[in-house]
Amino acid sequence: MGKMEKWSAQHLKWHAWIHVWMGLGIAWLISLAWHCSTIALVLGIVFLVAGIAGHVYAYVASRKIEV
Repeated sequence: MGKMEKWSAQHLKWHAWIHVWMGLGIAWLISLAWHCSTIALVLGIVFLVAGIAGHVYAYVASRKIEV
């Protein structure tokens, strides 16, 4: 098992929340297809940035684990 998989296995809640944030970001941006809304655009971007930042954090944290 690689470092990233080992870190994800140890931090299941963090792993789940990252994907919830990404899903919410994508959902908010898709909702723009039905009606243009500044709120949906802002929330979509915020959740996507949070999800990407969470993935970057997980990657950086996993590099510190000795295999």
